[in-house]
Amino acid sequence: MNHIVKALVIAGFLIPPASADASLTVTPGLTVHNRCHKDIIIAVHYQDSRGKWTTTPFTNIRAGTQKNAVVSSDNTIFYYYAETTTGSPTRWSGEKNFTVEGKTYPMKEKKLDLDRERNRFYLELTCNN
Repeated sequence: MNHIVKALVIAGFLIPPASADASLTVTPGLTVHNRCHKDIIIAVHYQDSRGKWTTTPFTNIRAGTQKNAVVSSDNTIFYYYAETTTGSPTRWSGEKNFTVEGKTYPMKEKKLDLDRERNRFYLELTCNN
């Protein structure tokens, strides 16, 4: 028996068989699209795949761009706080306070629909010119 066939036979014993109805599930990600003409920073409070609520540090999203997989969650409820980093300030805030990097911010609650085709939630932020 040549070495390749022998390795495949051994590997077959090490890999557990999958059931006929087994499926691979990937936790949906959150895509944030900055439709503002200014750079922004955003922090998100969300429920992770273990069911624990957690808050991200601030992440930067350049003007007119989007950031994929900001967080991953099965929950449709997200809280976020965002603000512009250049020019006159624009803020996206709400009524629920959460701590980000040692400071409390009033976050906005948003229920998002899941785009099943892309397996993601989509949040779009716009500001006035």
